[in-house]
Amino acid sequence: MMKNRWVKWAAGLLAGSLLIAPLPHQEAQAAAPKPLSLSINGSSVENGELEVRAGHTYMPISRLSELLGFLVEYDRDSKILTLVRPDATVRMKLGNETAEINGQRMKSTAAFSENNQVFVPLRTLSTALKSKAGWDSARGSATLEDPERYRMDTSGGRTAWVSFTSGEVYSLESGVPKKLAQADVSELEWGTVDVRGLGGNAYVLTVERQYGASMQAVQNRFQYLVKDGIVKKQAHFRYSGMYLPTELGPQRLPAQRAYLTDGQTVEVVGAGGSPAAEYNLAELTKQTGPFIVESVTADYLLVRAFDTLQPTIANLRTGEAARLDQKLLDAAEAKEWSEVSSDVGDPLLLSSRLRFDRQDGEQLIFTYKRIAPGSVFGQEATVSYKLSK
Repeated sequence: MMKNRWVKWAAGLLAGSLLIAPLPHQEAQAAAPKPLSLSINGSSVENGELEVRAGHTYMPISRLSELLGFLVEYDRDSKILTLVRPDATVRMKLGNETAEINGQRMKSTAAFSENNQVFVPLRTLSTALKSKAGWDSARGSATLEDPERYRMDTSGGRTAWVSFTSGEVYSLESGVPKKLAQADVSELEWGTVDVRGLGGNAYVLTVERQYGASMQAVQNRFQYLVKDGIVKKQAHFRYSGMYLPTELGPQRLPAQRAYLTDGQTVEVVGAGGSPAAEYNLAELTKQTGPFIVESVTADYLLVRAFDTLQPTIANLRTGEAARLDQKLLDAAEAKEWSEVSSDVGDPLLLSSRLRFDRQDGEQLIFTYKRIAPGSVFGQEATVSYKLSK
């Protein structure tokens, strides 16, 4: 009986969804066209922003942080440009045909400024990275190798780097990159780097990769609370299943507190890296973890247990915790969801679950798709949860 009902639900939901090789460095010929793209480590990453001047290829400094993980400082008065990452420091003065790389002065094509943008010669960058650069005429692309594959982020005056080759993590301390001895993300082949400055020489560093594997979504995240160049706390979270944060997670979040989570606990961090609160999610929600944490505010936590992927709110004002499909939906709808909540691998059901939409004052607004039989089956609906004081 259950199987037949589910076939009917799936058919109805489906119908509703239908409606609704690196080269040695070669200077390009003077007559060469402007590069259409830049290829780093064999992957095209930039289009239409490079410059070719007198046979030399240049990159704008506006992209150096994003593409190569350089911390960029430029003094407009002295026209001195400084590029820093853990394995390389480059200093150049615009217009001068020299560069200082890791303390060694050498000949270089001159950097220049045009239309309020500063351009750096690609050949100088490849020398600093101890790598190769070139021009791929067949692809119309400048090529560059970055052996260490650094990524960087800066927030609140704090800066951190990650090498996705070695897994090493560095923090900028007193103007110098310092290796964080207790941080290791070698499990990640690639990912994003996010720094959240907390003041007082403290920050939360999040290094994360989200990807698809074996028809599932994988989230692999490392978090570190760093203060004065020392890792004070760390957490590792991993999820493998059908939940996609970009599609099923909140799209418009209220102000979020800084926190670390391993899927079992949430450690909220205050100003200067001081501990603010710690929550055991299983005890708080009376559900079985691990949990996906969607939102952490001063007033509430919004989480989803792996086994149901239904949203649960923990009202921090009252201590109340409730699975929202059971609390907000009418009796018929709640009954249907209770029977299929364990179907966490079905994309149609998963995309129909309650999803945080926005906060309007004391009201938290959620949307979902109806699965109870009737004239409104398959239609999108809205419900709200009022924060109690």
